[in-house]
Order: sequence, then C-alpha cells, then structure tokens
Amino acid sequence: MNHYIFVMARLLRNVFLMNAAMCCCSAIMQQPFEVEPERLHKRSLSIGQLNFLHTTDVHGWLGSHLLQPDYDADWGDFVTFFSSFRESRLDDTQDLILIDSGDKHDGNGLSDATQPNGIDTTKIFNEQDYDLLTLGNHELYVPESTIMEYYATALSTKFKDKYVSSNVEFIKEDGELVPFGNKYIYFETPNAKLRILTLAFIFDFRRFNDRAKVLPFEEELKRTWFREMLELYPESTVDVLLVIGHMPVTDAENNEMARLHAILRKLYPNIIIQFFGGHSHVRDFVMFDGKSSGLQSGRFAETLGFLSIDNVTIESPKFARRYIDFNKESFKYHSEGHGKNAIDFSKGKQISKDLKYLREELQLDNEMGYVPKTYYMSARPLKSDENIYHLITKEVLPRLSSDMTNSSIGRYIMINTGAVRYDLHKGPFTTDTEYIVLPFPNEWLYMELPLKVASKIEQYLNKGPMIASLAPPQGIGLYSVDTSKSCPFIRQPYFTEGYTTSDDCGCKGDDTIHNSQAEYQMLNVVQSEQLVSLDENEMVHFIFYSFLQPHILEAVNAIDFSRSYDASDCTMYGGNSTKHLLRDYVKDITK
Repeated sequence: MNHYIFVMARLLRNVFLMNAAMCCCSAIMQQPFEVEPERLHKRSLSIGQLNFLHTTDVHGWLGSHLLQPDYDADWGDFVTFFSSFRESRLDDTQDLILIDSGDKHDGNGLSDATQPNGIDTTKIFNEQDYDLLTLGNHELYVPESTIMEYYATALSTKFKDKYVSSNVEFIKEDGELVPFGNKYIYFETPNAKLRILTLAFIFDFRRFNDRAKVLPFEEELKRTWFREMLELYPESTVDVLLVIGHMPVTDAENNEMARLHAILRKLYPNIIIQFFGGHSHVRDFVMFDGKSSGLQSGRFAETLGFLSIDNVTIESPKFARRYIDFNKESFKYHSEGHGKNAIDFSKGKQISKDLKYLREELQLDNEMGYVPKTYYMSARPLKSDENIYHLITKEVLPRLSSDMTNSSIGRYIMINTGAVRYDLHKGPFTTDTEYIVLPFPNEWLYMELPLKVASKIEQYLNKGPMIASLAPPQGIGLYSVDTSKSCPFIRQPYFTEGYTTSDDCGCKGDDTIHNSQAEYQMLNVVQSEQLVSLDENEMVHFIFYSFLQPHILEAVNAIDFSRSYDASDCTMYGGNSTKHLLRDYVKDITK
C-alpha cells in the first residue's frame, strides 16, 4: 500500500463526511478540559450516556513496558483501573462496556516463552472483566492457539455469553464445524436500558490452520443465521449496532470496514453503528457518517481506547474519543471521580504478583548484553543509524553463515519488515527483548539466480501489495498518517516523545500530550547485499525467509521470462535465525 494513497484517501473521506460529522467532531475538539495545573499535559475524558473502553492487539504485553515509563502499567493495574473507573466515573444513568478485538499472542516473552504459546497469559488476560471479546488472526495461525482460545475463552463459564465471532468457525476433532463462540449477541445495558446488537468480524484472513475456518464477511452475511438475526432484531428493536472488527478502521487498500459499514447501514439506516477495529496496530478514529464511527486502540498495551456517545437515541448523537496511555499515572488521573463504592485493589495486586513470578519462572530478565541506543522501526528514516532495519541489514544479516555459500559467491539476504515486531530500546538486552523484537523462528531458503534478476526482486516486492506476516502488518508506517504533516509538530523539553495521533476529529485525541514522533513509510521488504561482482550475468545466492517463498517466486517469474520458477528451485540454506544473529551482535558490542 502506498502511504500517499492512504493520506489522500483520508483527506477525500474527510471532505465527504465533513457536513455529516462536523457536529460530532466539533463537540470533541471544543470540550473544556478540567485539568489540574500540575497535569497540564493530560486531556480529560468526556463521560457520556454510553461509554466504551477498548483494547486490541495486546500480543502478550501484560507485564508493562519495562524500558518505557510511558507504558508502565501492567495487567493488574489495568484490572484495578477498570474496576475503579466503573465505580467512580459513572452515574446511574450511564453505562460502560469493555471490549477486546483480538490478537493476544505473539510478541512478548510472557506469552511466547511458554509451551504452548500463551498458556499462562491466556489465564491472566481472562482475569479482566471484559463485556465483549473476539479473536484475531494470531489466534488462528497454529492449532494449539485456536484450540486454547476456543475452549479456555470462547466456551469458558466467564465469557461464553460475551464472546462473539461472526465469520469464524471452529473445527472439532471429529470434523464438525461450530461457531467460534456466538455469531451475534443481543443485550440491554443495565443503567440506560439501551438495546445493543453485537457482531464481530475478522478481516479476510486466509492462513488459518486446520482447526478453524474464516469466511469473508460478504459471504458470511449471505448465510441463514444472518437473515434470521435480521428478522429477530429489526431496527425498531435496536438502539446501537455494535461491530467488533479485527480489521483496520482505515484501510485504503481493502476498505473492509467501510464496505461492511455500507452494507449494514442499508439494513439499519437510522440507528448508531459503532465499530471497534484492530490488526494494523495504530491509534485511529473514523467518522463513517453522522451516526457511525470507528475507534482503533493501538497495540501492545500501549493504548487503552475510550469512546463515549451522548444522545444515543435521538437524531444527533455526539461522539467523543480518547487514546489513554497505558500507564499508572493516566490510570490514576482518569479513575478519579466522585466515587460511590470502595475499590478492591487486591485482585489487581495479585495479578501483578503473578506476572512478576511468571517473568522469574521464564527467566525473561536474563541479560545477554546491552543496547547502547534505541533503534526504531518507523520513527526514523530507513537509512538512519537509529532505524532497526538499517541495523539489521548492515550489521546483523551479514553474520549469517552457511555451508551453502562462501565469500566467492555474491548474495542478497532478504527479510520482510513485518518480521520485526517492535523497536529495540536502549538498555539491557534480555531474553524478553528477543521475543519483543524478533519473536518468530525463521528458516532460510535460497535460489541461485543471475544478478540481473536477483537485483530487481526488492524493488518488485516493494511496489506490490502489502505482504502479510506472522508479525504485525506493515501498518505502523503505512496505515498511519505522517504526524509531522498532519498535526502541529510538538517539541517541548518537558514532554516525552510519543504519539500525536491524527484522525477524523483532529489532533487532540491522545490523553497525554507528547513531543511528536514522525512516522516514516515502511517498505514490504529490506535486504542485505554482499556482492563480489557487478556482472549482471554472474550467479548469486538470493536468501530469504521461507515465509516469503510465494512472494519471491512471483517476483522472479515476473522479472525473468526465460524460464518458469517453482518451489523446486528453492533450497534450504541453513544458518542461525535473525533472532540468534541479533543476540550475537549485541553480545559482541557489549564486550
């Protein structure tokens, strides 16, 4: 996806929606902020008739960000915050719904260092009192994750009436297909007595394992259960159609949520349709029309999303969004209110203790070296010496060795950028760091190709559509607007560097004012080059992740018409994983 296309898509959509959404956005941007003098960097919340808290793409980050004070809250702090917020910030006419929209695995040692992946973090995650949950693609890559999600969460006593997944089915051992939880959920809120009909859809995901099945939402909406739901719950019986999507709320390439909204709006033309998104790991808010918005709440327990809706059942509802930094200070600030009941802190404290014990048991704090400075995925240009892909291609990948090659043979070594999950932060390089930055094992394949072919593969793949990955989609750069162009660039000595989010309602959605962090476009792939000759007919080894094989073959066949290439032209290369190579590099520079 081209970054320019995304920016233009947002601009055109904003022009189209300006009249419909103006009252909503104006209400948000002009709210008075009741901020104490010592907390001038905080923006308060606007509590409404119907309120939501939202997490997505947590990916195992239950134990806080140890090297980032801006995200120092752990799951125990979050559990305490939710309990406190519910008791202290709402009155008897207001409701609160807590939602998660999937991707609980893959990205942190707490989940990934166990066998099976997530066995302990699933239990801890489920300690939170979610009102509605669904699943993401990371619950569907391997059978173990799918089975765990289905039996430990979707069918659990706690969540069996709260788990909704409209276009995913679970396949039992005997081959029977059953809904992955509920196809839809209808309920009435306890205070305002609002009637909520809930659906949940994952994006058009194709790499599910043999214990699950995903249908594109267009196909799912043609099935009998959906027609029966429409008959049972026509618009006259619903105040809010709530849609939880493990799909981006802004997606200029596929537009899945916008397409879904268009279909649902024809069926429910007059009521609020509220979306919650995920998958692309960004903060985002979209006004689809004057009665429909979509909120996406970041990633990795960096963000707790907040949304309120006032005037729910009248002609002109008002929406207010906020992206809350996942830290103790923000949690304390936003949970302070008039208070009705005493808050029980014991559950949250016990969860924090359990997380500490789990870290010790898994030896996640075992230090293997020291990182002298922070290397960023997208907050620095690709050629910057503070960019993690520059570090990997220039210092880490050249360390790859194999019996298949020697110094007399030139080579390219390619990885997809999505294989890197997170910035490499200054500080101790621990076992946990490896899971955070490069959690997935990888196998190297290679093809022997003429230089004139091999040299064109990178350009071909970077001009093509986004390459999906077991790691995050390339949403960190491509799905987010370059904040240096969209919002005033903040640079103050008393602020920390962080999110300045641009969305359909401007630049004041973040609860904490940060110095702006620019976002640079991320490519599909990057590579290391070690050539011994520039003769275009010279044969070289083109080395790549096995995950990339179909993309490499597509590129080679598009570049070289002299013959047809297939999987038989790809050979195991051997050598250490990128994770191992990075570890060795850090050890060497620490000596």
